[in-house]
Amino acid sequence: MPKPDRDSYLERGEQLLAEWGVGADADANGLKPHALREPAADLAIAARLGSRPEETTVALLREIESRCRDKLVRKEVKRALYRLQQRGVSVPAPPQPAPAPVLGPQLEGYLSAVDGRGDQLVWLVRPATGGVAHLFAVINDPEGMREVDLNHVTRKALRETRRELEAKHELRLVEADWRYGDFLMDRAFRWAQQRGAGIAGDYPGLRGQITRLPAPAELAPLVFSRLDEASVRAEPALLAQAPALFEEPEFRTWALDPEMLKPHLEQLMQVKDSPIVLSPAQQQERFESTVIRAVEEVFGGERQQSWARRLFEMAYFFVASRREVAARRACATALALRESPRGGRDIPLCELMVRGSLSAYFRAAAEREQEESRSSLILTPQQAAQATQRRRS
Repeated sequence: MPKPDRDSYLERGEQLLAEWGVGADADANGLKPHALREPAADLAIAARLGSRPEETTVALLREIESRCRDKLVRKEVKRALYRLQQRGVSVPAPPQPAPAPVLGPQLEGYLSAVDGRGDQLVWLVRPATGGVAHLFAVINDPEGMREVDLNHVTRKALRETRRELEAKHELRLVEADWRYGDFLMDRAFRWAQQRGAGIAGDYPGLRGQITRLPAPAELAPLVFSRLDEASVRAEPALLAQAPALFEEPEFRTWALDPEMLKPHLEQLMQVKDSPIVLSPAQQQERFESTVIRAVEEVFGGERQQSWARRLFEMAYFFVASRREVAARRACATALALRESPRGGRDIPLCELMVRGSLSAYFRAAAEREQEESRSSLILTPQQAAQATQRRRS
């Protein structure tokens, strides 16, 4: 796929700003709430700011430069700052970060998306003689660590592994702070220990070949290193737009397990098999009440925080793969779910998952039942009553 050039990026960014209701005369204060939402929009904002020699302009440009990783955007910011300098605006040098402590060879971290079962792949990579030491783990939220192993490979072999995972299994890895990956592994190991679950691999021994530093006991979701939580909360439309996440390929496995919905599916089947024939409106009312109970139960209780954590992980994956709108939608849903007193109720993404899964399983069960009744000469009392009611009506 060809990389976007500046002009196409700029055009797309201006389209986004227009969709968000940002006028052409907006100043830095008017543009700031829309910064760091989408790289294309950031480029358009930087291009606009380059012609606005105002006091707040430089600060916003520096903020975009420090937090956006897109090369085209950072280049546009430098161009805008240069234009402001040419017009006599004072542009102080950016603050220099404090030197990092020397801890030996720099580690690298990589994360996959979270699939519908809660599984995620985590890599830690450390430079070693002749290549790298590659620690990888399959973890699950909330079940814990499933397996872990360590290989010594060349850089080339590691790149080939990433390409093969993406090409053959559609499993993509994005770069992440290794400390966060270390935290996810360690937490998953502790969860598995608490459950008494078996783990394939000696995690403590293998980790000791990567680092001897203690793993962080607790960390905030990594997405907040790239997204501003307050700006996500300030955009309520994100929650309503979150069902669009199912258009992202990583969400194709996000369907609810039939076993999880079994009691609610049984309630629907009991209504269908009742000797009392309900009107379409009554059937819809029963379906809606079942959906509401399912949404509260499936996304509530002990599972609630697990679902929220998975959505925070998806939000980071999206922002790291340059899909900031999707990231903000996932993050808004995670925040709402984390704080909800009623599970997934009134959270559009959760309701859609339950409604879609229940509808699919109900249709499949009804079709199986219909096929079985066609092959049988015996009517159940419920079927006989329903047939009589239909003839009378």
